Amino acid sequence: METKSIEIQPSNSIPSSQKVIELRPADITFFIIMNLALLTAIAIPIYAFITKRKRASFGFKPPLKSICHCCQYFSDNSYLKCAIHPLTVMTEESADCRSYSPSI
Repeated sequence: METKSIEIQPSNSIPSSQKVIELRPADITFFIIMNLALLTAIAIPIYAFITKRKRASFGFKPPLKSICHCCQYFSDNSYLKCAIHPLTVMTEESADCRSYSPSI
């Protein structure tokens, strides 16, 4: 008859397939810094793309130098905003309007 040997391991030992990897504080710090660098490298182009797209969609224009809002001939009618100068109302040309008359 053949005899088989059985290996007995102490109860506090861990099999080689289940060993825990020990990380040093320097390894953890390096891992955190690399993750932050990667996230930053991804986030900056996304942020730049979004803000550029927002600026383009809003069509930012500097405020017009128009005095039409205070003129008595100006109305909020979408069809005819100014009875005297309908083509130049609310444009930069209206800044020197000769027909300007302040509303009282």
